[in-house]
Formats: sequence, structure tokens, C-alpha cells
Amino acid sequence: MKSSFAEPDVAFIVEGEKIFTHRAELIKKSPVFNSMFSSNFTEKDKFEIELPGKNLHNFLIFLRCTLDGYGDNIEDDNVRFVIALAHEYQVKEILEKADTCLADQYATKGIDRCSSEIIIQGILEAEKYNITKTMDVLIGLASKKLLDCFSSAKRYDEIDKSTLYRIAMKRWKDDIHPHTGEPVTTFLGDALPPKLK
Repeated sequence: MKSSFAEPDVAFIVEGEKIFTHRAELIKKSPVFNSMFSSNFTEKDKFEIELPGKNLHNFLIFLRCTLDGYGDNIEDDNVRFVIALAHEYQVKEILEKADTCLADQYATKGIDRCSSEIIIQGILEAEKYNITKTMDVLIGLASKKLLDCFSSAKRYDEIDKSTLYRIAMKRWKDDIHPHTGEPVTTFLGDALPPKLK
């Protein structure tokens, strides 16, 4: 990665490689970097900062999506690790873009190409990173799944109760039958005898 600045003043060491960039740009984009370079952290005055446990490719793409002058896009093949890093470094703008990308991904797949397990995995990810657009799409998909199948799928019991409530309310609002996953065609009121209506 070549820095878009003439004189980079910080180098991240990731998997033994150096990524050169500029503190001011990082501070502008991320509250986490702002704290790192402005507070009493040991990294405050260092030129080289090692980031153990980070993947070089993933971190590089994250920076190229975040920093001005590179123009890399968040796409289907990088959205998940960009979300994780944007959440970790609290880069709101990138997190929102990644959220939109992932939401579009699920919406395009639709109910037929998203199993209950895929939806549940996505919901847990959306809860972890607080990505609302993706969560809204997944709640819509979950509400159309057969209740017995969805509730017995792997990791269902890890979903937050507030999310399960939203799924149930979406199912009710859209009048989705829990055992067929299809809209109810006969309303309860129409099925009742006249004296019970």
C-alpha cells in the first residue's frame, strides 16, 4: 500500500509487513485511532505500531476503503471482514456502507437461497456489529421461514430475545402463517360466524 500522503508518519506492522499512512487521516476517520494517538497509550509517539492477530490483506483493504485517496469499494467478497474492522475501529461511515452492502446481498439471495441456518448466522452477526439494515432484511426473511424449522435450526437459542420478538411481530404484521410461511389468505374475522364477528 502506497500512502496518499507525501510523508507518512506512522507504519502499522501486520504479519511482518509495514503499511505506511498518516495519523491525521486515521484520527479524522476513527475514534479508536484518535484515542490511540492522542491519549496516554504507548502507541502515541511511535512511528511503527505492531498489530498482532490482524490479517494483512483484510486490514489493508479496510484502510483502502476507509482512507481518502484510494477509492476501494466494499463488495461481496470483502464486506464481512470490513464490517468487523469498521466496528472494531468505530468507523461509522464504513460500517454503514458495509451494512448496506450486506443487506443488499441477503435481499438479492431472498428466501429461497437463504436457509434458516444462514439467516440465523446473519442475525447473530448483525446483533454483534449493530448493523440495522442487514438486521431488517434478515428479520423479514426469518419471518417467512417455517416456525418449526427456524426454531430448531442450529444456534437459534443464541438469538437475542428482542430480535425474536421483532421476528414474531413482523410475521404477525405481514400475516404470515407460522406453519406454511405464506401469507394467510383467510382472515380470522371472515371465518367466524356472524354472531362472533
